Amino acid sequence: MARKKSLDDGPVLRGHILEKAGRLFYDRGFGSTSIRDIADAAGISSSTMYHHFANKQDVLHAIVSRFMTDFVDATVPMLRDRTVNPTERIRRAVRLHIEISDHRRPELLVGNPIRYALNQAQKEQGIKLQSAYHDAVRDTIEDGCRCGEFSVQNVPITTMAVLDMLNGVREWFAPGGPLTRSELVDHYTDIVTTILGARPAR
Repeated sequence: MARKKSLDDGPVLRGHILEKAGRLFYDRGFGSTSIRDIADAAGISSSTMYHHFANKQDVLHAIVSRFMTDFVDATVPMLRDRTVNPTERIRRAVRLHIEISDHRRPELLVGNPIRYALNQAQKEQGIKLQSAYHDAVRDTIEDGCRCGEFSVQNVPITTMAVLDMLNGVREWFAPGGPLTRSELVDHYTDIVTTILGARPAR
């Protein structure tokens, strides 16, 4: 039998736990996965598991928080960079949104269908991170309208439409399907820039 991992592994072990838990939540569902299941998958004892997380809800929150923090850190500074024209910022955002969502699919999927499992404070933290990204996309679209690159009548509604479309990719895109991820990025970039009425920067 393989040796159980110990508390000495510290942060590395915590990341390992989150990786295994995310896969179990993705494959089995949150409700059908126990703390013992996660501990067994991570190769640790239940007592070690409880040293890192008080309960299964805390594991879920850690997965969602880690993903959303990494997502915002990757996208928002790029969207806020006004040395780059709005069209290019939106194009980069589409690519990052799809690539990150696909690469870390289990972490992303556990964050939305079962958000009821999080407590109010945990939900508010997630909403704050979501808002940071939403606001950066909205402000970029507004920048594009001001400088004449975009033609949008209702920026708030258009922002929601674009984000809903990008978020929906995770529900149907599968590696090995008729489209590669690169082809998907190209198609969605064309769709989004068309929605925004993008034209060459002046």
